[in-house]
Amino acid sequence: MLLRLRNAAASMAELAQRQDRVANNLANANTVGYRRDQAFATALRERIDAEGAPQSTRVAGQVADLEPGALTQTGNALDLALDGDGFFAIQGADGRPRLTRAGEFLLADDGTVRSPQGHTLLRDDGTPLTVPPSGGEVVVTTAGQVSVGGVAVGRVQVVEVDDPGGLTRLDAATFDATGVETRPAGARVRQGFLETSNVDAVGEMVDLMAHVRLFESQQKALRTTDDTLAAVTRDLGTF
Repeated sequence: MLLRLRNAAASMAELAQRQDRVANNLANANTVGYRRDQAFATALRERIDAEGAPQSTRVAGQVADLEPGALTQTGNALDLALDGDGFFAIQGADGRPRLTRAGEFLLADDGTVRSPQGHTLLRDDGTPLTVPPSGGEVVVTTAGQVSVGGVAVGRVQVVEVDDPGGLTRLDAATFDATGVETRPAGARVRQGFLETSNVDAVGEMVDLMAHVRLFESQQKALRTTDDTLAAVTRDLGTF
């Protein structure tokens, strides 16, 4: 009986985590470059316990779904999107290397190209991409080559990772690239476009409702078992 309580409580805890994941996906449905979180669970040891209930040792977690989002045309010269697999290489103010699919960039006062969060866009040699003060039209080719007023200023660094499952999310649209093995990517750079989130809001709502129903069923099972234990305890007290 106590094993059933433990099983129900464990299931409720896992379902609560999944509800949080879905809620976070829905909250970022309109975040540029956001990659939805998806859950996984691995059963390491499955068995039937003494009460006939299934038991398993499970390892649960979540990974980012790297399926691309839709491209939306903006016409802004510093809005970039990737057509194909890969990430933009950027650097945070703390010097930490990051990867992102969010190609919404701005020109800072010092001439560097940065994200709205202050992350610096990197060239393929690992240095910050800068725009000379002389100005001129900014043109980015599909190969990532950047020119200003007809003068080349560098190439945007676009990379792929060997193990996407090992990426650690730092915020909504960026991942930690510290110690991550990367290689040049063949994705095409699209100037004047942004990649939207890959969250399917309808699908996430369906998942959320399913998780709520499962949570309620486990909650009911837990209460039923608890009531049964209480009744048995009262009956034993009469002897």
